Amino acid sequence: MSIEVVMPQLTDTMLEGVVQFWHKNVGDSIAIDEPLVVVETDKAAVEILAETSGVILKILAEEGQTVNVDELIVIIGEIGEEIERNLPGEKDDEKNESVNCIDEQETVVNKIVASPVVRRIAKEKNIDLSEIVGTGKDRLITKADIELYIDEKNDSTKICSSQETVIPLTGIRKAMFNSMTSSLSVPQVTTVAQADLTELLLVSKETAVTITSFVVKAVAKSITLFPLMNSVFDDEKIVLKEDYNIGVAASTPKGLAVPVIHQVQDKNLIKISKELADLAKKAKNNRLSLEDISGKTFTVTNSGVFGSLFFTPRITPPEVAILGIGKINQQPVIIDNGLHIRSMMYLCLSYDHRIIDGETAVKFLQKIKTNLESPKEM
Repeated sequence: MSIEVVMPQLTDTMLEGVVQFWHKNVGDSIAIDEPLVVVETDKAAVEILAETSGVILKILAEEGQTVNVDELIVIIGEIGEEIERNLPGEKDDEKNESVNCIDEQETVVNKIVASPVVRRIAKEKNIDLSEIVGTGKDRLITKADIELYIDEKNDSTKICSSQETVIPLTGIRKAMFNSMTSSLSVPQVTTVAQADLTELLLVSKETAVTITSFVVKAVAKSITLFPLMNSVFDDEKIVLKEDYNIGVAASTPKGLAVPVIHQVQDKNLIKISKELADLAKKAKNNRLSLEDISGKTFTVTNSGVFGSLFFTPRITPPEVAILGIGKINQQPVIIDNGLHIRSMMYLCLSYDHRIIDGETAVKFLQKIKTNLESPKEM
């Protein structure tokens, strides 16, 4: 018996997914828990495993195609198995295209004669059927007519927009758009401090623990004293989170993703550094799992790796704070009335001023600074 596989809802906010890569082709065998397809969600690219064994009978979503949640993407079954009943009703629509296939009520109102499959395509593509001349019986608009119209329109668009490149707003890019739009409703304030990382750079070199790992640990130690920084705003309530699940922005082929190090409060620097390296590698290869991107309570983002000196990072609701770190710069610093060259880095804390007051934010940031300037204590 054939099994229909639909686009799963992989995150709470996911409404659609982009099919990135099929591991199997039609006719290939697949076993349970074997990689089937890579889907880009609103947070990351996720590898979907097969929940049944069999043969790939039909793939209904091409690579690069955006598919709504619960929409059919593939059928798995046995060789030679009849699957026409599983498919959308396009074939039945085609057979009845010229016989009893006209929506009489719409025809009277709109003076448009079209088959159900044509009306479905027009709705999906946002096409005005009044612009198409039907070639079927009684000027019926056929599937061939609307496909020709779409091709001609695409060709015309290419000619008129030869100097433009259109980037679809899907997947991670769309999630970023929605997240930053949502962030605009937050009364956000940014406070900035400068930390002396001269000693930390030496310790980092000796231990092979990355600077970002030290920052993550410094944030966790600071949250212990300021638990409100590790909270979320939920339906007019402030919810303090017991686990410090710190997300660290990472580059992926599709843009920035934010994999999460869970329960940082229970991990030492070596463990944090190893997990960060593993997550960065998975992000680079589009292999982040749902667990890797879920449960975030605080975010660290490092724009210093791209050369930024300091910046104002945007909060991603429902979190109430985010820490941005800039590039490490050597600069003259006065210490004990003497001029010294030190390795300095800006720390930029943005916070939701509805939840966090200025005093708490500044003290929290100063504690992070103190932790980073005393790396051996961490």
